[in-house]
Amino acid sequence: MLDKIDKIWIGILVGLVFPAFCFFCYWLFFYSQLDFPTAFIRYLRNGDMLQEVAIACIGANLLFFYIILNKKAYEFSKGMMYSSFAYVGLVLYISLL
Repeated sequence: MLDKIDKIWIGILVGLVFPAFCFFCYWLFFYSQLDFPTAFIRYLRNGDMLQEVAIACIGANLLFFYIILNKKAYEFSKGMMYSSFAYVGLVLYISLL
């Protein structure tokens, strides 16, 4: 089964979607009273919490990366790592604003 998904582009796609899904779940479980995404992001930026939440979402992505890496899906893992680097660039951009 892993042979079918062991492609770099699938890893990039999953690596980009999974942290966004984690961000959505964070909003859903803790701040669902705020409008998503505008009021929620404004709330996080005003409280200087946006960077920490983004780092937590990347951490969840890297945990998923580690699980897939142990399953020996190396091409998929490469794609997830590329997307994690993209998110790290996003966190650097957020922190420099």
